Amino acid sequence: MGTDISVEEIQARIRRSVTRTIWYTFICAFLLLTSNLLFKTVIGRFFPLFLEYEIYVNVVIILGLGYLIINSTSNVIYWAIRRRLDHAMATLFRTTMRIVGIATLLAVLTSVFNINPATALTIGSFTGMVIGFATQTVLGQAVAGMFLVLLRPFKPGDVITVVGQRGIVKDIGIMHTVLVSEDGSNEILIPSSSIITAIIVKVRKPKTEDDFG
Repeated sequence: MGTDISVEEIQARIRRSVTRTIWYTFICAFLLLTSNLLFKTVIGRFFPLFLEYEIYVNVVIILGLGYLIINSTSNVIYWAIRRRLDHAMATLFRTTMRIVGIATLLAVLTSVFNINPATALTIGSFTGMVIGFATQTVLGQAVAGMFLVLLRPFKPGDVITVVGQRGIVKDIGIMHTVLVSEDGSNEILIPSSSIITAIIVKVRKPKTEDDFG
């Protein structure tokens, strides 16, 4: 994602994402109400054998529209943060929002199926474990990246060797540091958490007369 996006463009994307979120929520509610009315009137009266399929129709509606709502809401978060922070940090918050949204969606589906408390507890524990692991990984990368940005053990233009990779530092991001191979043929993205605990070998530049005063 480029860094030259204008404020007007960001605001336009926020408005589009908010509009989509509202529309998806409205459509989801409308379809659920329509499904409920159809099964309780027409289908319940003329095709009672099909009443048991109501729950599956509701699940399809919730899964499909729920994913769209989560995605558009995450984009609202991304563009709102993008106004002040860089792409990497905004992506971090968007990813976290999606994880939380999926967890919420799973909780809603659990209630739709009327799962017994023991099963719901098992699903909740598993979901919590997955979310905790994913969040820990993402946040760990972000914290490591912030330390690299603040401490600056190297800077763009330096030639370094780290985690077995040698190249010229192109960019120090929150999630990755980008190296360019010395022949310019490849870009190497190294996760920040790998760099923070690794030995870094930095090539010293030849001293000039100015360095000796």
